[in-house]
Amino acid sequence: MLMNSPKIGYSLMMMLRDDALILDGLEESIAGESDCGRLIYDHNKMLAIFMERDKMTQEEAIEWIDYNVMGVQPNGAGFIMMYQHFD
Repeated sequence: MLMNSPKIGYSLMMMLRDDALILDGLEESIAGESDCGRLIYDHNKMLAIFMERDKMTQEEAIEWIDYNVMGVQPNGAGFIMMYQHFD
């Protein structure tokens, strides 16, 4: 179920599925939305948020995201995590 989020615009909220997940406090890491109605989060931006806001090391932030953020995926439509790949 979507809740009204003042940090996410109305037009974006209307494009999301009812069971899409909005990660509270991580709005700055939203990269966009998918055509299937889920939010797309930027992994690098999310890392930066936890490192700056919560004073985590990079290792701590990666572990936190892997366990506590990605761990909510089975609930509802979830979200999409975008990872940057380097060749």
